[in-house]
Amino acid sequence: MTDLPIQRHRAILDHLEAEESARTVQLAASLGVTRETIRKDLAYLANRGLLRLVYGGAVRSGLLEPDLQARLATNIEGKTMIARRAVALVPDGARLALDCGSTTLALARELRARSGLQVWTNDIAIAQELATSAEVVLLGGSYAPDENKTTGPDAVEMMATYNVDLAFISLGGLSAAQGLTDFDRDGFALRNTMRNAATGCYFLADHGKFGRPAHLRWKHPETASGVIADRAPGPEEQAMLARIGLPLILA
Repeated sequence: MTDLPIQRHRAILDHLEAEESARTVQLAASLGVTRETIRKDLAYLANRGLLRLVYGGAVRSGLLEPDLQARLATNIEGKTMIARRAVALVPDGARLALDCGSTTLALARELRARSGLQVWTNDIAIAQELATSAEVVLLGGSYAPDENKTTGPDAVEMMATYNVDLAFISLGGLSAAQGLTDFDRDGFALRNTMRNAATGCYFLADHGKFGRPAHLRWKHPETASGVIADRAPGPEEQAMLARIGLPLILA
C-alpha cells in the first residue's frame, strides 16, 4: 500500500509518463488504495496541470485533443484542401459514413455538390449542413454539447446495423512511433465501427496531426484505403505508412 499522497502522486505520474494513460481501477489496485482515494489524487494533479482527467481515469498532460471551437479555427485552408480531394472520390448516389470533426465538416460542405447521397453521421453540424442535399441518418446516442455530437454505445450499435460505400474518418494523430492514433474512447469505437461498415475507408489528417501522439492506437490501419493529407508528413511518418502499406494521398 502506498500511504503517503506524495508517493502516490509520483507513482501516478511515473505510470503516465510510461503508459500515457491509466484507469482509476487499475491505479487503485496497483497502489493498494480505494478508487475514491485515486480520484482525489487525480483531481489534485489535474488542478495543477500535471495530467488531464478523462472518463474512468487520466491521460498524460498534452494528450487530449483541442476543443471543437479551436479545431474549427485551425488550418481552415488545409482542411478545405483535404475535403476537395476527398469529394473527388465520392460518386453521386454513394452511401457515406462521416464521423464528427472539423475536417469532416469541411468535407460535408463540399459534398453538397453531389446528388443522391445517403449519409450516416453523429455530427449535428454535418447533419444540418447536408440536410437539404442528401438523405441524412443522424446516429442516436447521448448528446455531447461541447462537441455537438451524439456518442456512446447506442450510436455504435446503430452504425453497426448498416453497410456503406465509403467512410471518412478524422485522425487524432499520426506519428512514426505510434502509427495512427485517436483521443476519445467512445468516438474511437464509433469510428472503428464506421470503418468496418464501409467498403472503402479514408483517414483524414491535416498537417497539425503529424508527429502528435494520442493514447488510442488504430489496429490494422492498412485495411483502410488511404490517408488524405494537406501536405506530406516527415520522412519517418512516410516510411511508417509505406511499411504498413497504407497509401498517402496528398490534396
